[in-house]
Amino acid sequence: ETGIGQRIVCLVLDKSGSMATGNRLNRLNQAGQLFLLQTVELGSWVGMVTFDSAAHVQSELIQINSGSDRDTLAKRLPAAASGGTSICSGLRSAFTVIRKKYPTDGSEIVLLTDGEDNTISGCFNEVKQSGAIIHTVALGPSAAQELEELSKMTGGLQTYASDQVQNNGLIDAFGALSGTKHHHHHH
Repeated sequence: ETGIGQRIVCLVLDKSGSMATGNRLNRLNQAGQLFLLQTVELGSWVGMVTFDSAAHVQSELIQINSGSDRDTLAKRLPAAASGGTSICSGLRSAFTVIRKKYPTDGSEIVLLTDGEDNTISGCFNEVKQSGAIIHTVALGPSAAQELEELSKMTGGLQTYASDQVQNNGLIDAFGALSGTKHHHHHH
């Protein structure tokens, strides 16, 4: 095992107004940096989408071949929180980013959100059909039930990080993510 896998991951990051509460955006950034700078393996393809009521592509898929690739992505983490929340917009945008290079089947999405969105079920069918695996990290106490459903239906991991806890929950989540099995065969 060389550690070089064709893992395809798109970060989907909530920058809606409610993320300004309870240091959530700050913790999202700490978690995102940890994932990008340490957790995700060399050779992986990583993209980044942020969303409020609409999605914004921060980076198309780039292959992580060096520390500078990691830094490039880390610099695009969201700096400010404002606007509404449309998780489905974020997910659809992530599918689009991935599909420019790869089929979504077997790809991974890491969704960091406070989950304060009652329209998540609107994209359940698209999510199922995509074959993508969605890992959800819920920041804050008010995440909609459907957030958990996204992970359950796709076989992803789900983690909860309360506003009280330091970012340990997130660090644990990302530690677990680095151990997820690769869906692409190594040759």
